[in-house]
Amino acid sequence: MGRSAANWPDCSSALGGCSFLETATRIKGVIRPQLVKVNRNGQATVLTPKQLDQLLAAAPSARYRALWSLQRWSAARISETLALTWGDVVAGHVTYRKATTKTKATRQIRCTDRLAAALAEYRLAWAEEHGHAPIASEALFPAAGSTTSRMSRQATDKALRATATKLGFEGVSTHSFRRSFATGAVKRGATLPAVQRVTGHSSLAGLTPYIEVDQEDVMAALAGA
Repeated sequence: MGRSAANWPDCSSALGGCSFLETATRIKGVIRPQLVKVNRNGQATVLTPKQLDQLLAAAPSARYRALWSLQRWSAARISETLALTWGDVVAGHVTYRKATTKTKATRQIRCTDRLAAALAEYRLAWAEEHGHAPIASEALFPAAGSTTSRMSRQATDKALRATATKLGFEGVSTHSFRRSFATGAVKRGATLPAVQRVTGHSSLAGLTPYIEVDQEDVMAALAGA
C-alpha cells in the first residue's frame, strides 16, 4: 500500500527546494517553446482554471464530469483513471493501485471538496443507471451494459474533444489535465518534487516537459541570473 494520504503534499502551497526554471534548466539544458497539439501532433494544450471550470460545466453527463474532475485534481493518466473501481474511491481519498499505474507504484490522493462533490453526484447517477448502489469491485467508469468492464479510452477521448470543440478550445486531449495540473501547481509555488509526488512521474526529467513555460517566466529567470 502507498503512503498515507496525510503525507502527500498540498501542491497549492510553496515548499522548499529549487524552482521549476532552475530545475528545468539543469535537467534539460534549455527551455524550449511549447508546441500546441494539432491533429494529434505536439503537446496537449494547458488549460487555465477558468477553462477547466468551463469544461466541467459543459460535460455531457455526470460520468464525464466525474472523470474529468478526477483527472483535473489528481493529475492521473487516463488509463489509470479508467482502471479505478468504487473500492478505490473511499473515505475522501482516491487510490491508484500499483497494478494499474505506469510506474507500478501505488499513489493516493486526497479529494478536494469539488472532486468529492463530483463523485457524489456521479455515484447517484451510476446507481440510477445500473439499478443498484455500486459495490467495491465494480468499475467506476464501466462500459455500456456492464458494471465490471471499463469504458474505452477512445470513448472518453471522443467526448472530451467534442466538448472542447464546442467551447472553442484547441489542442485539448486527456493529457491536458496532467499538463494543466503540473503547470498550475508550479505557478502557485509548488516545487517539482512535490508535483512529482502527485503526478507519479518516475523522474523530474519526465515531469518537466509537462510544464508550460511562457515568455514571462523565461524573462523573469533571465532577470534574476
